[in-house]
Amino acid sequence: MKKICLAACLMLPAIAFSAPLEGLKFEQQKQQVVKDVKQNCPANSGLSDTQFANRVLESAENKTAVQSATRALDKNDRAAYEKAIKTIQCPTQK
Repeated sequence: MKKICLAACLMLPAIAFSAPLEGLKFEQQKQQVVKDVKQNCPANSGLSDTQFANRVLESAENKTAVQSATRALDKNDRAAYEKAIKTIQCPTQK
């Protein structure tokens, strides 16, 4: 029983430490994807990054492509990332 408690106590700081890093990684990936998609959609440059991202994600196809791009970033697969970014369609102006 003591070994289980000790193991749990040793794992807790690692879990607590990794959670903020995962959030930071997600935010960095999000910013990277938004930046790269915006380069392909110059007509939407007047939108904030948040507005732009929300408009891009309105499309189911774009959601899938963004997920593919994010997975490619995780795997450090530049070719797959660029392919996914190129398939993302620019949002329409409202």
